[in-house]
Amino acid sequence: MIPVQKCYENRFSKLGVDKRNKIWETLCKVYFQKFIKKSDVVMDLGAGYCEFINNIDCFKKYAVDINPDTKKYAKAGVTVIQKDASSLPDNLKNSVDVVFMSNFLEHLNSKDEVLEVILKAKNILKKGGRIMILQPNIDLVKEKYWDFFDHKTALNESSLGELMDIAGFKTEIFIKRFLPYSAAKNRFPTPPFIIRLYLALPSLLRPLAGQSFIVANKK
Repeated sequence: MIPVQKCYENRFSKLGVDKRNKIWETLCKVYFQKFIKKSDVVMDLGAGYCEFINNIDCFKKYAVDINPDTKKYAKAGVTVIQKDASSLPDNLKNSVDVVFMSNFLEHLNSKDEVLEVILKAKNILKKGGRIMILQPNIDLVKEKYWDFFDHKTALNESSLGELMDIAGFKTEIFIKRFLPYSAAKNRFPTPPFIIRLYLALPSLLRPLAGQSFIVANKK
């Protein structure tokens, strides 16, 4: 098994974590918050250093990750569940309004495991609940998809869409060219106005875009 804690310590310096947090603060405020109400219960699957869940405004927050460092970065009010995403507590069934995943599914061992995690997410969502996935798209990034040692499963627009159908979700939004893949390597500029300008561009005109974004509802 790949040592998750060591892998991310090597990948993100302290400066890198701080820079990513500033990016996510803007992304949540400018874009992701419009899908989430202040009264919602939100779960971040594969929460990592909690950049999303710390910055989103909602009623109750869960951060799920096997990395023990997740607890160090979670802000007050975030409940950390240090478990595999396919092993969530049964008492959470039908209790969550939104499940969010960012750069997570590519780390799973197989497409069977990807489907298992998506079905688990469906199980904990309320009827009509929403799943939001930010995901590198191998059609956009090509061989760079494999630049990270812990990337195991490749997904693209077609496979993500079919995954939602198989799992019983209705796709609401799919943006193929959403964010640069280089954001993972801390090359994406952090000034909020740059991020705002980037997201204001038509998706087809976004330079270096390598990540897709999908929003789907539980049927």
